[in-house]
This record gives sequence, C-alpha cells and structure tokens, in this order.
Amino acid sequence: MVSTPIRVRVRMYQVGFGDCFLVSVEYDAPLADGRAERHLLIDFGTSHSPREGMARGRMADVAALIETHTGGQLDVLVVTHRHRDHLRGFEVAAAGAIMKRLAPKLVLRSWTEDPELSATADGPDDRPGLTGAGGAEGVDGPARDGRTGPISAASVRYAALIAQAQEHVARLSELVGLDDDIRAAVEDQLKNADAVALLDELSRDGRGRYLYAGMDAGIADVIPGLEATVLGPPTVDQDSRVAQQRENDAEYWLTALDASLRVAGSGLGADAPAPVTLPPGPVRWLVDRLADQRSHSAARLVRDLDDALNNTSVILLLEVGGLSLLFPGDAQIENWQHTLDQLPRDAKLRARLAGVDLYKVGHHGSRNATPRSLHALWKARSAARPRMTALLSTRQDVHGERETAVPQEQLLTALRGVAQVYSTDETATGGDFVEVVADARKGPFRLVPPSV
Repeated sequence: MVSTPIRVRVRMYQVGFGDCFLVSVEYDAPLADGRAERHLLIDFGTSHSPREGMARGRMADVAALIETHTGGQLDVLVVTHRHRDHLRGFEVAAAGAIMKRLAPKLVLRSWTEDPELSATADGPDDRPGLTGAGGAEGVDGPARDGRTGPISAASVRYAALIAQAQEHVARLSELVGLDDDIRAAVEDQLKNADAVALLDELSRDGRGRYLYAGMDAGIADVIPGLEATVLGPPTVDQDSRVAQQRENDAEYWLTALDASLRVAGSGLGADAPAPVTLPPGPVRWLVDRLADQRSHSAARLVRDLDDALNNTSVILLLEVGGLSLLFPGDAQIENWQHTLDQLPRDAKLRARLAGVDLYKVGHHGSRNATPRSLHALWKARSAARPRMTALLSTRQDVHGERETAVPQEQLLTALRGVAQVYSTDETATGGDFVEVVADARKGPFRLVPPSV
C-alpha cells in the first residue's frame, strides 16, 4: 500500500527574536519504517528572549518540545543561514544533546556553509564534489573560469570573505570604548562556532547538502510526497547581484567587505589593545576619540556583514498534495531577484508562488525581505482560493527604529490584506508555540487552539 500525505502541520516555536519551525507531514498509512509521519525542522535560533508576559522560550525547553512533537525522530534539518537568531540553539549544551538524539537524516544549509569551500579560498579547486556543492551537477553549465557548475573562484572567494569578516567581527569587542549599540550589533554577527561545529557533526557521513538555487534538496527522498524547490540563494556565478549592496549602486559586497575589513580590522592583530579602564583626562579623551572613529568603521563592517549573511539564506518552496509553503529565511531583495526575474517568462513558477498557502514572513517582517512583486501576486489571486496564512516569528522593539524597525507596520498591514497573520509576539499566540494545520489536499491552514 502506498502511503499518501493527508495533513500538514506547522509549529512556530516561541524563541523571542528568532526562527524555529517544525513542518510535519502526516500519512494515511505507516511508511516502511512503521511511522505515519515525517518531520522537517527549519532553523533553531534566537538573539533576544521573549518579552515579559510571553512563554520563556529557552532553547533547551524548545528542543524538548521538538523531541516530543517528532516522537524522537527528526527527518530533515534546514538551517537557512549563519545568523545567531537562526542557529544559536545548537550551541546550548542541553539543546544540542537533544538535537544529536534526534539525528536528522538530512541536514541542509546554504552553499556558503560547505566546509569544503575553505580549502579553496585562494583560488579554484577542480574536485568534482565541490563544483556541484555536495556532488550535485551544476544547473547553469560551465562557469566563467571553465569549471563545471555554478561555484567557481568568485563564489568561493565570496564565501571565504564572509567567514573572514565574521572572524574580524568576533574581535571587535576588544576595541576600547566601542559604542554600546555597535557592540550589541557585533553580537548578532558572531560566527557561533559551537553551533556550526555541531551542525558540521550532524552533517557527516553524507547527510549534509549545501544548497544553491535550482539544486535538488533531496527532501522528497526522506519525506515522501514533499517536493522542495530551492529558489535561493544563487551563487555569485548564477547571479552576481547577490553580492551587491543595493544602497551603494553597483558596489559589490566583495569590494565593500574588503574595504570594511581593511579599516575596521586594522590593529586587530596579536598586538591589539586590550580593554582598559582610564580615568578622566586627556588620555581618556584621546582614546575615546580614536575609538569613535573605529566605531564608524566597525559599524560599516557589521552592517555589510549582516546584509551579506541574510543574502545567503536558503529559500524553499515546499509543495505537498495541494498545499504549498514558502520559507525564505532572512533573504533580502538581492537574493530574491534571481527568482523574481524568472516570473515574467515562467507562468508556471508565477502561478506556484501566487498560490502559496503558508508564508513564513521573511526576516521577521523587515522592509527589504518581502518583495512587492510577490505580494502583488498574492493580492491579485482569485477570491475563490483559500486565504493564505502568514507566520511571523519576532519580537518588537529589538531591532531598528521607525523606517528600519522590525517588524514593519506597513508590511504587516499589507500582509493582513492577503493573509491571516499569526505572530509569536501577540498575547493570543504567545505561548510555547503556534500551531496551524491543513488538509494536504487543499488549504487553508487553520490555527490549532493552544491546549490548556
């Protein structure tokens, strides 16, 4: 007997400011291993605890909930990108121990996270397994330098530069007199070495795949009936705009990050000044003035790195039965553009995106992560279609002010016009998790009332 998906359940866990989603597919009959469900976890991180009055959101407690909800078996783990609000939970000892027990069969990360790339940071490498980012064939034909596949020297260097920037950022806290706001921003860009080490461990023995646009994620092999389309991120070779800084016209992140590293990183070698406490006086004044100049350079590096990491986010379109779910991580417009450019000439892709049943709100509701053209597709869809559901995992008053605040009220208003929006920062849904469920044949997703 062939097992058929009958329900899809999505849980959004309370982690404060961060992402942690469990997608569960339920079947009408047990699969070969005797289980009648499969589970996919997308991200497991936080950067700020929930505000007062909400569930505590501690990562060890969240991990214990995930273990309960999966029956102790996790099939697929996706970590969209390297920001702490998406992976910090892996460095919490008790939470990491649970993740090891869950032993995901498939671990998916961005192509920029492939450990093999570090071996080729100074130039191209012709190992077949690398050019396809985990053994997959390239989707764009020969790269500019003649190598097969979409990862050539330019893409390798971009990944290496991001890693180098994180190493420098990790040392900015050594600067004397660094502005408190900059220091807080630095914390959000750290490499989270312990978390990455655990992810590398979970990815061993062929379980890890490092995704770029158009690559086969392999999810359907582990979760029957769940098809995944990798919309992003593109490599630099597939679409060089992913390495651009839109605010500065055509300036490449490769150039911007290089410049930021040279200025903010100067003096951060072995002889870097140690933190000191100075009494008021001319020496204190001079040190503070120098630190202020360094803070401006550090601010640029942190800002450049923040956007660069967001644009490495994995974007997944998941389709099962008659349902589709869109999980874009924190992808910003430079990452999205690779897909948006296809819409005018690809009616099928346009229809698939227009028909999304569940949308994980990109980048916690920031102004540059939900493309207007994507929202326009949702606004124009037939009233006969089930209403879309949008899930927002965030905490207000944490990042940005006014036009840069997260979440953006203007975006939330627009989303409420096309979807039912549920947020972890609302009193009605501020428990340990928000749960929605849908018949796999069609939407809409409906909120499951929290148990008392």
